[in-house]
Amino acid sequence: MKATSHTDPDFRKTMKRLQDALQQVFGVSGFTAALTGSGSWGGEVACMNFLDPTKKALVLSGGLFGARLAEMARLRGAQVHVVELTGEGKVPWGLLGDALHSVKPDLFFCVHVDTSTGTMVPVHEVLEFVRNASPYTLSVVDTVASAGNVPLHLEGLADYAFTASQKGLSAPAGLAPIALSARGLSHARPASWYGDLTRIWEFWERGKYHHTPAVSLIEALERATARVLEEGIPRREKRSKEAYAFLREALRGDFDFPPEEVAAPTVAVLFPKRESPEAVLARLEASGFRVAPGIGPTAGKAVRVGLFGSQAEAVQDLVEALLGVGA
Repeated sequence: MKATSHTDPDFRKTMKRLQDALQQVFGVSGFTAALTGSGSWGGEVACMNFLDPTKKALVLSGGLFGARLAEMARLRGAQVHVVELTGEGKVPWGLLGDALHSVKPDLFFCVHVDTSTGTMVPVHEVLEFVRNASPYTLSVVDTVASAGNVPLHLEGLADYAFTASQKGLSAPAGLAPIALSARGLSHARPASWYGDLTRIWEFWERGKYHHTPAVSLIEALERATARVLEEGIPRREKRSKEAYAFLREALRGDFDFPPEEVAAPTVAVLFPKRESPEAVLARLEASGFRVAPGIGPTAGKAVRVGLFGSQAEAVQDLVEALLGVGA
């Protein structure tokens, strides 16, 4: 099969279809693109464009990936302030408001779903709170574990959002889809040539050469995103919620879960009561299932199950394998 060139006019049409689809995924009407790199590169690009040693960043952190954004911001030399979610995974509204008032951050970061803990923040409430309390603060949202599986509707709320191609969009890994507001673009002061949002905008919007994109990955993402939208994101969210509810009920005696009111529908974090997480993982591996170990605050304490897209359909077989663990 003949490989597609990045200069092929048909590929430019694929890029445009992907941009239109990503607008629906992020719930925005402005600029979208797919950066060549993992979801982490999407976060790093925000830091490289919006922060420098004169800037202040405020991070609402609920686990490993909030801490990672804070680390990226520190590496840019910014003054970084962190507000942690409560032990129950809830937003400490008073502390967040106090921090916005006292810090007056140039940039606010939050992670919609932190896969290290399986918790989800009420992202619209958080972003509206930040916009009302500090209207000049830019907002950046990590939607790696929600985009494509949870309706986002980020128009007028987020200045920059990023995700990863391999999770809710069910495409191969290696791309970081982004959404960038006009306000965000106007504030970009890039410290990276490759991650320069102004050059990336010109490349995707005007066809001005910047770099050779990952053509095959973009083609795959365009097809995968079209399938996501054809099925409908609300339907995908419903399937994930139903799968999580089934897991929670079937495994109640054998595993603990994050509190229901903060649990993300896309990532179930299971804390075994009767065996070590390592033993659970080994037995699941022997049954043909690959699930992830705990990381960050759940390292050595839990196993993590992705419920993105079609993965949610295997939940009954997974439960049967899990109930065999420790029998």
